[in-house]
Amino acid sequence: MSSISPVSTVDEKQFGALPVTNAEAAPSHSDSGRLHALEQLEIIPKMLQEGIIFAGAGAALLLQAALPGIRDGTTGGPKELATELIEVMQCHISYISCLVFGTRAERKTLLDLLQSGERPLLGDGHSARFTAHPPQQLWMAATLYVTTTDVYQRVYGRVDYATAQRAYSEFTLLMYCLGVPSGTWPASREEFWSYWDDQVSQLTVSSDAAEFAKDLRESTEMPRWVQSMKPFLRVAMIEMLPPQLRDAYGLRSTVSTRTLYRTYMGLSVAVYPAMPRKWRAYPYRFYQDRLKKQLNVI
Repeated sequence: MSSISPVSTVDEKQFGALPVTNAEAAPSHSDSGRLHALEQLEIIPKMLQEGIIFAGAGAALLLQAALPGIRDGTTGGPKELATELIEVMQCHISYISCLVFGTRAERKTLLDLLQSGERPLLGDGHSARFTAHPPQQLWMAATLYVTTTDVYQRVYGRVDYATAQRAYSEFTLLMYCLGVPSGTWPASREEFWSYWDDQVSQLTVSSDAAEFAKDLRESTEMPRWVQSMKPFLRVAMIEMLPPQLRDAYGLRSTVSTRTLYRTYMGLSVAVYPAMPRKWRAYPYRFYQDRLKKQLNVI
């Protein structure tokens, strides 16, 4: 299976866009319309409640860091960029967890804050610059969509076309709720994979790429439960990256990493789905609770 590519029961690139139902149509810009649409989510909650999808986080961050211009506005070196990207990813995960699993009051409070330009947990630091740059914001969202659906299907099996279509429509709603400018997120999965292929072909890494990858691996910005997963996350990061990026980052796919990756994923397929739901859902509950403290909703 190729790295970071469509992984559904059908090759998504061979299909054109199918007509969508009213429930899957472009989300309303009104608060009530978006709140109602969030309450109708069906597929995305099933995917996002599975903590195993975090296995793709490292690959997503390296893909983000390779976007041309991603360092514009960064005053520090690779360590600062790693810190910024990790901070933004964790904020996005917190927002998404609230929009998907939060109460109506929590969702409304978050939507109001985002629409007013306030981004809880993010603050006014350099990390906020990504939200003011639509191409970077779009690419960061795209890497989350691809790595999330890729890992989920590696563990639970490839989903059928109708399910993948619905999941994409629901993810589109979340992206617009997070502030991705209207009209920028690809309207169909066919358009998305065309955008993805074009972007991947343009990715470049800087001369200190190896140092960035090292700073990312050694970062302590993630919670302790993520730190404990680092051996798994490292091999997943290596094996999920497109070969040209992996080489540019100074990462090597070896017999050892491939064997470890196959072993980890094999164990995940066999054991992970049988684990208690509260354990599997812990990551998103962690990030949801992290945001709740700032929303202060009774």
